[in-house]
Amino acid sequence: MTESIVDQVQTVVENILSEQEDLFLVDIIKKGNDRSGKLIVLLDGDQGITIEKCSEVSRAVSHFIDEEIELSEPLTLEVSSAGLDHPLKLNRQYVKNIGKNVKVTLNDKSIVEGQLKKVEDTSIELEIVIDKKKKTTETKVINTEDINKTIVLVSFK
Repeated sequence: MTESIVDQVQTVVENILSEQEDLFLVDIIKKGNDRSGKLIVLLDGDQGITIEKCSEVSRAVSHFIDEEIELSEPLTLEVSSAGLDHPLKLNRQYVKNIGKNVKVTLNDKSIVEGQLKKVEDTSIELEIVIDKKKKTTETKVINTEDINKTIVLVSFK
């Protein structure tokens, strides 16, 4: 069986990013149906990612698709940063967001909000405010296997 377009594009993107250690592939999402599809490539970097780098990756992937892949349907390509509306997926994204407030939805559907303090291979540590007036907090360690999704909360202070 031939490799899926997602697998082929993943290989191309990883090759492009291999020269820049601070950049990484977060996800590739294929949407759509038989008549038209969309391929979304989400990138990030330890210090963020520029629109220029997204454009560079987009051009390279477009060129690869045009030259190497026989498409049976039209396909729109979108390359962008894994913005705030996308949950954290990789340990590397958690590390990048240490010090920020996050909202963690656990597998049991409960929600925990707090400041991301520490990231280990199999867990994260949050500082949760218990009493705002007294400024009391507690530390909560959450196993990554118990996490359904984590969103970085935007602060407008």
